[in-house]
Amino acid sequence: MRVSKKSLGTDKKSVYALLAAVFAVSLSACTDTTVQERNLSAVVAYYLEQKYPEYSYRFVDLNNDAVDDAIVFLQGSSWCGPDGCTMLVLQGEGEGFKVVSKVSEVLAPVRVAESQSHAWRDIIVHSNDEEKLLQFDGSDYPPKAAEQPTAPTESLGSAAIIVQ
Repeated sequence: MRVSKKSLGTDKKSVYALLAAVFAVSLSACTDTTVQERNLSAVVAYYLEQKYPEYSYRFVDLNNDAVDDAIVFLQGSSWCGPDGCTMLVLQGEGEGFKVVSKVSEVLAPVRVAESQSHAWRDIIVHSNDEEKLLQFDGSDYPPKAAEQPTAPTESLGSAAIIVQ
């Protein structure tokens, strides 16, 4: 099959637009990321002001609104120190996210408890050689995990591990 300049369009903008569309489709076909994951990545990168931050994450509905929220466990020397790493909690909004909390001094495992505070599920993290209970106060989770109370033993058994 022979393709002429006329069938492609003669202006370069049309050709570049076509190439960009083909590239975008082929790129999305080569990766297993969803729109939700791409949106999470964009929000995390923007919030941290880093182009390619290292992190692990898990989608979980923390506020029982039937929309996935995200717990992001940051990694790398920018976000981890001798007392642990930084964790972000993001609220899902349609296909997008907004950062609700930034919690420091967090070590894995990160668990989501059955218990709730202000309609948000409690989060249990390892910090300061103990399992700490992070409770939502109506606007966010506490900024320092090490300063929080020890999680009740009965909460640990029913909590789901989401980051190891």
